[in-house]
Amino acid sequence: MKIIICLLICFYSINISFSQPHIRGTVTLDMEKGYIHCEFRVSNLPELTNYKILLNHGMNIKYFRNKKGQLIPYNGYYAGKMNGEGLEYYFVNNQNVKINLESTFEIEYSGAFPVYKKDLNGFDFKGYIAVNENTLRATEQSKWYPILYDEDTDRRIDNYTYDITVNTKTSKSVFINGNPPKKGISSVFKSSKAFPLFLFAGDYNFVKVKGNYLINTDVTEDVSKKIFENIDSIKLYYKNLLGTDFKDEIYIINHKAVKDLKNGSWGFNTYPAFGFSNLNFSKLLTKENKFKENRYKFFAHELAHNYFGNNVNSGKLSWFWLEGTAEYLSLVALEDYTNKKNVDGYYAYYCKSIKKKKFIPLNDIKNKKQINSDYRYILGPLIFKSFEISFGRKITINTLKTLLELSKKQTLDIKIWEKSAIKNGVSRESFKTFKKDFLSSNMFKENNINLIRKTITKTTY
Repeated sequence: MKIIICLLICFYSINISFSQPHIRGTVTLDMEKGYIHCEFRVSNLPELTNYKILLNHGMNIKYFRNKKGQLIPYNGYYAGKMNGEGLEYYFVNNQNVKINLESTFEIEYSGAFPVYKKDLNGFDFKGYIAVNENTLRATEQSKWYPILYDEDTDRRIDNYTYDITVNTKTSKSVFINGNPPKKGISSVFKSSKAFPLFLFAGDYNFVKVKGNYLINTDVTEDVSKKIFENIDSIKLYYKNLLGTDFKDEIYIINHKAVKDLKNGSWGFNTYPAFGFSNLNFSKLLTKENKFKENRYKFFAHELAHNYFGNNVNSGKLSWFWLEGTAEYLSLVALEDYTNKKNVDGYYAYYCKSIKKKKFIPLNDIKNKKQINSDYRYILGPLIFKSFEISFGRKITINTLKTLLELSKKQTLDIKIWEKSAIKNGVSRESFKTFKKDFLSSNMFKENNINLIRKTITKTTY
């Protein structure tokens, strides 16, 4: 992601120094077969020597061509290496030696994905291209379109300006992130602002509320208005807390997961779009038209990704910065929305739920895969809570604000965290002690839990 783009990803304005990558072309969908065919021209690309082009492993490439229409030899098709959900490709010369990234290239490819009807999968996640009898969902994480990976900075470039035509035989509506949804079997989507490309097509309706949209829901316009009033209150809270506003219209999408969520709900963020599954929008509000406590926290977590999103999605601690911060901020927001006692109950539950589990100290993490789900959503916010208890809420928030600024240009790590903390009033010696006890010690989990237990009002263990 190291180009000069204004990245607004949940997931955030990131200023870099090249022109914005642009993608233009056609997408053809056959919902009944789960078929996707793409013909794209990708241009305005940065000069990269150490790079990969990432494309979903289910896509079959027909060719790469340069801006003159000449075929470009490439590697990655034989014993290809995975990067997340995509295979890694790169251009080579006639001697099969890697060459620099072309500033413009054309690519044609296609893929077919399972269509889920009665039967479901054992998993679902943001990076899965999910097709059911009603909708097709493909986010930037799935790499349904070519994503650039800058190896030198460990960043992905997945925010593009675009001019894309979507043709579909059966879909009644189509959405591409950053544009209002449209009805029809052929729709054109254009944006001069760079966004991560979230594609959502199918048989659904949508409701517009002051430029914001509720997509694939069956709630009334009045309920939709009240939902967005609550969301606006969270946005305003974060603006005042972190000093940066939400400037884009919001798209909230109800999608059907391809796994059984039982009684749970699931949400993800591809800013300015938010996808939710198994969420009953008609029951989000109390009689006073306010979000219920758990739903407020739910949306507060996802909206926090407007600040900590793709801008922190690099490096071995990426999952910690991505989810630990969002969960911590959602608890900060919830405390001001309800009261401290309620939020203490969450911290007590988190402490109890990981009491018998083992984790690698944050300072010893070598690979992002070592940060599992419990680490991201439970231990992560506990670590930030310990930092808050140690140094105060004001210093904690100001440190996060500094980290946000630094994340625009570099990959976050503990050294950068230390610099940010010192800048905001923490002594070098104090952070050294914090790091030793809560980030490095073999007893780091226990130290975090014990510190939090001393300060919360509800201790159920």
